[in-house]
Amino acid sequence: MKIRLEGRKKKICLLAAGAAAFLFVGGMAIKGLRGMKVEITEASLQTVEDRYTEEGIITSGGVFRLVSEVPGPVKEVLVRENDRVKEGDTLFTIDDSDLLSEKSLCESALSGYRAKLEQSRIGQVMTSSPQEYLDSIRQEVAAKEADYQAAKTVYDASQTLYEAGSISKVEWEQNRASYEYSALAWEQVKGRYEESRRFLESLRTQGIDETTINGRFYESVEEQLKSQIKSQETTLEQLENRLQKCVVSADREGIVTSLPVKDMSYIQAGETAAMISSLGNIQAESDVLTSIAPYLAPGDPVTVVFQLRNQEEIYSGTISQIYDYAAKGISALGMDEYRVHVKIDMDQPEELEEKEGYGVNIRFTLYQGENKLVVPSSAVFETDAQNYVYVIQKGRAAQMPVEVEYKTITQTVIREGILEGQRVIDYVDSEGLYEGAKVYSGS
Repeated sequence: MKIRLEGRKKKICLLAAGAAAFLFVGGMAIKGLRGMKVEITEASLQTVEDRYTEEGIITSGGVFRLVSEVPGPVKEVLVRENDRVKEGDTLFTIDDSDLLSEKSLCESALSGYRAKLEQSRIGQVMTSSPQEYLDSIRQEVAAKEADYQAAKTVYDASQTLYEAGSISKVEWEQNRASYEYSALAWEQVKGRYEESRRFLESLRTQGIDETTINGRFYESVEEQLKSQIKSQETTLEQLENRLQKCVVSADREGIVTSLPVKDMSYIQAGETAAMISSLGNIQAESDVLTSIAPYLAPGDPVTVVFQLRNQEEIYSGTISQIYDYAAKGISALGMDEYRVHVKIDMDQPEELEEKEGYGVNIRFTLYQGENKLVVPSSAVFETDAQNYVYVIQKGRAAQMPVEVEYKTITQTVIREGILEGQRVIDYVDSEGLYEGAKVYSGS
């Protein structure tokens, strides 16, 4: 009797185990039919604020950074540290020899193009055909090549003499300028000849009558020369602007507190040349990353925080200036980084007069908005420059395009695409989630 009972117990256990296995497999099969379980979140209206904090310093009257706007060899430094300067005083000059040479070549080229335009118009009247005009240009090509070869011979010889100290730098530069001018003149007339010749041949292959060919040919020559004249005029204007910037002057009255340019033989555009301290309003200054600078603008409010005796003193200010140039530096991890200098006018200058040089934390507001439609940033993804969210449609994940107004690490503000209360799938980077995937929410 005891043996029979034990056998029945074994049968019951086996049946129970089989039923459990059946239920487990069945449950898994049902879940497999339902697809992947996903987390759901709702779009909601919220107040959103994104801030960025950077270290800064309080300055009295302002220490202004003066940068060079053009690169070049430093020719002469006319001031010293601690000198008092007025607005417009020349601080240093940049050697403009190369720019003057470029300007001379540009002016010569411009004069040449204008003369060629007039010659083209005369040629149209004086010659019976474009071929005669081309013949005259070909003769000019030969003449310019001869000028070039002669100038090159003189320049090569002067290069050797200059290196040996037999001639002055001025004489060498004159020979170099003549060589560069003759090379440019030769290239210009060659280019004009080849382009005119090809255009004439293309007109002839079209079977156009001679009268029409003449008209179209000279119209093409004129348009070509006018375009070259316009290009040279633009280049000349840019060179003149750069030449003016080779004389660097103080942009305000003050004291030269730092003069890095005195130790430079060559200065790059955007490189700090001098620091000028002037008496004026109490300011805060900071250097922000270039990835942050586009979100800031003059007039933006700023919070300045002092950490004094384990307590925070909070002051307010307004961004007054954002520099156009970024300065290269090294991050805390030893990597190259670029930062933009920002200056802030303080709202409580009388309370900060004794705090010049104090280090502070400056809180910049990058974004602020009320009643903004928000979803978690983990619910938004980008494909081919378009942002999307996933919604569930008939048991499958479906992409829905959205327009993003602003995005933080945790929140994304949606301008268009979904409505308040709309349910979207969260954690869209989950493995197995894709357009058309079977999904379900809940248990």
